[in-house]
Amino acid sequence: MRNFKWRGEIAELGFLHKVASMGFAVTKPYGESESYDFIVDSGNRLWRVQVKSGSSMKRDAYRVAVRHFWRKRQSKQAYTAEQIDILAAYVVPADAWYIIPVCAFTPRESLILFPHLPGYDGKYEQFREAWFLMACRRDGEPRDEIVTSPPCNYCPSSRKMCPGCRQK
Repeated sequence: MRNFKWRGEIAELGFLHKVASMGFAVTKPYGESESYDFIVDSGNRLWRVQVKSGSSMKRDAYRVAVRHFWRKRQSKQAYTAEQIDILAAYVVPADAWYIIPVCAFTPRESLILFPHLPGYDGKYEQFREAWFLMACRRDGEPRDEIVTSPPCNYCPSSRKMCPGCRQK
């Protein structure tokens, strides 16, 4: 790929296409001064989403940097819950998305992902293709047109929780 900025822009376009095709409303803030790339509207909540991508493998794992420059500082910092709600990490060669709540990875500045190892139970594998986290019924009913696979399985009457409910 051409450079990191270009690769990030391509990942953002992929994210935009993916969430819009599932029925979420999505918008991109003007400029680049916020810590998040998109605001995703599920009908019951607005999510601040940061998109990151990785394409190189080291020691049989893909690494995705999850840090950023903040307020004109010269060093990079980890994301916090005050800045984003969800990290959407895309592993390019595996065409795999990880939808990770910020509380599941902060204060880490790098994630190690294994989408190429079937059945591997890595720390973040539970978030692989976990789009339902942004349509969790615990926050109220999402838009009717939102379709994720698998769906959030929160049941208000039994209080059964989906993995997203347990992470919140």
